[in-house]
Amino acid sequence: MSERGRKFLNIIIAIVVAIGGWIYVVYNNDPMTEVRYKDIPISFVGEHDLANRGLGISQISTETIDVTLNQKRIETSQITADDITVIADVSDAAEGENGISLQISGPSGTQVAEAERRAISVDVEESDTVEKQIFVEYRDDPEGLEPVTSNMTSTRATVMGAASEVERVDKVVALISHSDTSNRVWNFTTGLTALDEDGDKIDHLVIYPDEINFKAYTGVKKTVQLNVVTEEKKSSEDTDEEESDGYTRTYSAPDTIVIKGSEDVVSKIDSISTELIDINNMYESQEVELTYDLPEGVHLAYESEGLVMKVKVTKNESETVH
Repeated sequence: MSERGRKFLNIIIAIVVAIGGWIYVVYNNDPMTEVRYKDIPISFVGEHDLANRGLGISQISTETIDVTLNQKRIETSQITADDITVIADVSDAAEGENGISLQISGPSGTQVAEAERRAISVDVEESDTVEKQIFVEYRDDPEGLEPVTSNMTSTRATVMGAASEVERVDKVVALISHSDTSNRVWNFTTGLTALDEDGDKIDHLVIYPDEINFKAYTGVKKTVQLNVVTEEKKSSEDTDEEESDGYTRTYSAPDTIVIKGSEDVVSKIDSISTELIDINNMYESQEVELTYDLPEGVHLAYESEGLVMKVKVTKNESETVH
């Protein structure tokens, strides 16, 4: 080997030794460093125990805390906030204000050097219960689309929690992504979430069941004409006048309805008719929930569920003979 070749080989060997030494020092004598992680969410356990005792969480002092970990410098880039757990056990909380200690831990090989707080304040009050219909919705809310579901293991959910929080519940939803459905029917197992009127999640509620199974595919929504079919009044055999039973009945109902289904099905639908509604035997004003004669593959969009026809019944005044 030439002199130049030996020099080049020695340089390579020196580089390899240096790298090996650096790796040894880093992994065996790596200095510890402190890293702060912000807004670590607090996980609550024991809320089912509270509900079983007729109690629920109404307010907490904070939902997140900052945590500082003592860790090896080399591992800093591999540790994220998701690797840190902060747990508040409320199973033994009593009605009123409670101080709840936090259980904080990081990945193996780290130590909690500092925490923004080691305990939080939790307000507990008497619980209430409400039953709500379960809606399957897209979390990304694509315009003009809505899931079409079938085979739901449960269509209603029981919500338990602090009375003031249960009162805010507008609906219970199973959220899925639009990208998870298509023209094909897919199977889902999804947890349930309680929402308020603004569509914001309400935390610290116990929902039974905690998850449901169902099938779903992408439904296209369409607004179509609504035909309300009512029983006509009987006519006299000898005249064209309608017989009168002493009451006048009028009604009002929506002119349109929103349906959903596969695009090839709903594109052919321009109107939907109600099932026959007999108003002849109604003797007081009332609201009648509409039912429909829906073609195969056509379903009601959520916004059109529960539509009613308002029936006004007026007793005719008897004519006075002088």
